Amino acid sequence: MRKAYLFVLPLLLLFASCAVPVRGSDQRRPQPKVSATSVVISFLEALKERDFESAYDKIHIFSSDREGYVSRFELLYERYDIRIVDYRVLATQLFKDTAIVVAEVEVDYREPGGDKRQRARYTNRYDLSIPENKWKIMKDECIENCSYGPEGGGGDGGG
Repeated sequence: MRKAYLFVLPLLLLFASCAVPVRGSDQRRPQPKVSATSVVISFLEALKERDFESAYDKIHIFSSDREGYVSRFELLYERYDIRIVDYRVLATQLFKDTAIVVAEVEVDYREPGGDKRQRARYTNRYDLSIPENKWKIMKDECIENCSYGPEGGGGDGGG
């Protein structure tokens, strides 16, 4: 009888060790305190207020430094006299360490050399990631009504 206990005891320990959950490397990291949706709203609000320095803080791109990004958007907004009239978030989808936020943006602008102001409403998709323990916009892409005046309406963190 004692031999049976010696045989069963290691098997019980083996089964017990398999039942203990172990945190794998593919499990989610803790989410940042500020949500992906809030980051996109802050980004759009910064563009609406023409605060391109704050807008830059919400993005993560390799193609431009802060100074280059700010001057590019100052020129773009000046050339087309762009005003963001309104925006609203339509959807947010979270994955492991990424998120997609879809927002509708309404802009008022004037073609260079023109007198007539025009309005356009387009839908942008913002892809976010967590490169520095904060949600950052990695890419944006116009997905609906993309053919209005100011350079097609988006791309590279442009709103």
